[in-house]
Amino acid sequence: MEKYTDAFFKALEKPPVLPAHIPADIFLGRPYHIMEETENRFLTILSGGIVEAQEPYSYVLRAFSPPPTTRMLLYTKEGGGVLRAGNKDHALTPQTLLYFDCSSAGLSPWKVEITGPVWKYIVFFITGNDLDAYEKLLTGKDPLLIHVKPHGTILPCIEKLLAGAEGTTLLDKLTDAALLHGILTELWTQALSLTNTYASCPPYLLEIKYTLDTLFMNPFRLQDLEDHYHISKYRICREFAAAFGKPPLRYLNDVRIEAAKNLLLTGDKRIHEIAAQVGIESATHFINLFKQRTGMTPLAFRDSMH
Repeated sequence: MEKYTDAFFKALEKPPVLPAHIPADIFLGRPYHIMEETENRFLTILSGGIVEAQEPYSYVLRAFSPPPTTRMLLYTKEGGGVLRAGNKDHALTPQTLLYFDCSSAGLSPWKVEITGPVWKYIVFFITGNDLDAYEKLLTGKDPLLIHVKPHGTILPCIEKLLAGAEGTTLLDKLTDAALLHGILTELWTQALSLTNTYASCPPYLLEIKYTLDTLFMNPFRLQDLEDHYHISKYRICREFAAAFGKPPLRYLNDVRIEAAKNLLLTGDKRIHEIAAQVGIESATHFINLFKQRTGMTPLAFRDSMH
């Protein structure tokens, strides 16, 4: 693993900005055992783990090698950050999964930075020849960023990968490869589905959807959209519903409830804290909305899953 760690540190533009006494390699997670028998044949984890970042927190990397196919998987659990790459900002908000090519030869320096006081995320740096087969299924080189379904394949696979960090046997490495395939298959399924939807969708609707998906915790008004796009809010609602199956406010509430479900299952925060974190000021309104969408109160939902 030493040669890979050296490659990461050689690619640093400058020392990471971190709180005092935090190790400079925090962004790597922990090194995984590498086996020559599987390294170039199967999907392989180079390093990874849970990162609990606090302000200040940022690092800037250039493209690096070896290996030439290094990719980053980053799942945000709490708080948030941002990936700045290719003159674009990609908001890393709760329940999002990022897939990013951090070893492209033509890539300009890219930055990962915290956007709040605390950011808790899970990261894996992975390699493997199979990555090329996945990437050929999509055109374009932009990072993939999706909202993770709380009851899908991705979260259980991530938890099992974390649990297998100590594994050093051939069976452990084959298990890791199978779990990574599970994550990438669901990631690509969602990405391809979105690509088909986006092909005939007006760009301004895609911008609105991206805003709702990534900034759902912020206040939102239809009038703001009308003022920004100079399009009637009634037309916006009609065209958004035609493209995505529901009008913007209902879509936003569904995104908030999905985010709330994950918070209920992954922590012990109070109901009013979860409501505020997903952008709903009134706890009573949050409870009513949650029950309307799921058929049970937030506390009943939490109890039913434990």
